[in-house]
Amino acid sequence: MALQLEPRTGIRRHIVSLDEYDRMIEAGVFEPEARVELIRGEIVDMPPPGPEHETSVTRLHLLFFEQCRRRAIVWPQGNSIGLPQSTSRPQPDVTILKWRDDLYSGKRPMPEDVILIAEVADSSLKLDRGSKLGLYAEAGVQEYWVINLVDGIVEIYTNPSAGKYQVVRAAHEGETLRLPGGLDGGVAVSDILSQELTP
Repeated sequence: MALQLEPRTGIRRHIVSLDEYDRMIEAGVFEPEARVELIRGEIVDMPPPGPEHETSVTRLHLLFFEQCRRRAIVWPQGNSIGLPQSTSRPQPDVTILKWRDDLYSGKRPMPEDVILIAEVADSSLKLDRGSKLGLYAEAGVQEYWVINLVDGIVEIYTNPSAGKYQVVRAAHEGETLRLPGGLDGGVAVSDILSQELTP
């Protein structure tokens, strides 16, 4: 466990490694319902999702699953990915991963396994545009979507380089977003933001 000295205050912080975090989970340190993530070596309490957030995550999961089938894995909310470079283990709302027959059994996905990360943002908009955005860019995640429920748009971040996404754009209702990573198909922004899905 590494120690960092806070500038000016002399306060020491324990920085938790990915291995230590795994051992804490295995030892049952956290309550089953706890919403925590390891962000830059610190264990962070995440705000509980509201009903609209949960519904939006479910909608996104269904839309991605319909498109991906068995060509890619739709990694659900609550499942983590490892970002060793930043000592982080976030739990994105939805992740599309490269297909593996073993479904990543015994090995958590790493940045090179990720096709797309999507975060649904309402009260978490500042976090998803801030520290999460930086984490994913630094890790080289090729495409990151923020489902911005506040402004009714989908923010698309691509081309990570030097710890930042070089291309950023907003997609609006009426547009269809193609899935990245060589996957065929796409999803309509109106379906992502809609209150209802038709069969």
